[in-house]
Amino acid sequence: MERREFLKTSALLGVSAAVGLKVAGRAIAAGELRLLTWEGYAENAWVKDFEQANGVTVAKTYVGSNDEYMAKLAAGGNDYDLVVIVSSLARRAIDAGFVENLDLSLIPHFEQLYPRLKTVDFISKDKRVYGVPTFFGIEPVTVNAEAIPEGNDFGILFDKRYAGKIAMWDDVATLGEVANWMGIGDLWNMTDEQLEAVKQKLIEQKPLVRTYWSQPGEAIDLFMNKEIVASNSWMYVTKNLKAQGLAVRDFAASPPVGWIDSHFVVKGTPNREIAHKFIDHIVSPESQGEIAEITGYMPTNPGSKSHMKPETWEALRMEQVGETMDHTKFWEDIPRRSRYLQVLNEVKAA
Repeated sequence: MERREFLKTSALLGVSAAVGLKVAGRAIAAGELRLLTWEGYAENAWVKDFEQANGVTVAKTYVGSNDEYMAKLAAGGNDYDLVVIVSSLARRAIDAGFVENLDLSLIPHFEQLYPRLKTVDFISKDKRVYGVPTFFGIEPVTVNAEAIPEGNDFGILFDKRYAGKIAMWDDVATLGEVANWMGIGDLWNMTDEQLEAVKQKLIEQKPLVRTYWSQPGEAIDLFMNKEIVASNSWMYVTKNLKAQGLAVRDFAASPPVGWIDSHFVVKGTPNREIAHKFIDHIVSPESQGEIAEITGYMPTNPGSKSHMKPETWEALRMEQVGETMDHTKFWEDIPRRSRYLQVLNEVKAA
C-alpha cells in the first residue's frame, strides 16, 4: 500500500489525511527519544536504566487503540522516533513508508529471540527487517474469581447471570475473539455474512455490558471498583489486579487468540542510532525478564528465564511456548479494516 493510499484509507477512519507526513523531522530535543506506544509498555523498571546509561529521556506518548497510533503516524510521523506496532498493522506501516528497515548489527539481541518470532512475515519486506518483536501474549478473559470461581469458556461474557457486570475491549480484535468463539475460521478476513453474525451476537450481548474500555487502566479501575466481574482483557490487566490484591483469574479461549507487538524506527528520524540502541535494550534478557515480571506478557527472548522468578516463568507456561505459538491465532492484517471498524461502531451505537 502506497502512502497516499494509506492516508486515503485513514481518512475513512476519521483521520485528517490532508495533514500528511511532515517533510522533515525536528532534531533531538535536549537528549529526548520520542516513543509512541501503549500504556504499560514503557515502565521505569526497564526504561530508567537506559535513560541513565545513555543520557536521554524517553518521552512517551500513549495511545488508546491500534488505529489511533496509526493515525498519528499518518498525521505527522516525524513527531516520533520509535513506535510499537501490532502484528495486524505492521505490514501496512511498512508499505506506507512510515517506518524504515533496521540495521540488525546495531541490535545484536535480535538473534536471541525465539526462532518463529524472527521469521514472522509482518516484520519484513524484500528480505529486509523492519520490526523487532518485543511483547507477545494470549488474549485472555479476566474474571473476578470470587464472583465467578469456575468456568473457562469465552461464553461467560454472554452469560445473563452477570448482566451489567461485563465489559468489552473497544477494539476490532474483539470482533475476532467473538468470531473465534462462534467457530468462524478466518478471523481477520470475514465475509459480510460472518461479520453480520458477529455484529448481531454482540448486539444481543449489549444489555449485559457495563461499558467498552480502551486503555487497560480503565479495565483495572472497573474491576477494582467492583463495577464489572468479567471482560475480554489483557494479561497486563490480570497481573495488575492481582498486584493490587483483587481475587482475579484469567483463561484463554480455545483455540487461543494472540498478538505480537514490535518496535519500529520511524522513517526519517534524526535519532536513528539511539533508537536502535533502545530496541536492543528492550529485547535484552534483562529487560524481557522485567517486562514479564511486571506486565505478565510473554518474553520474546528465552534468555529472560534467568532474569525472572521461576514461578513467573511457570505461570506464563513458557516451557510450552513453542506449542502455544503453533496453536495461537495471532492477529493478522485485516484487509477490510474500515469495515470491521464500522461494524464495531454499529454495535456500540445499537
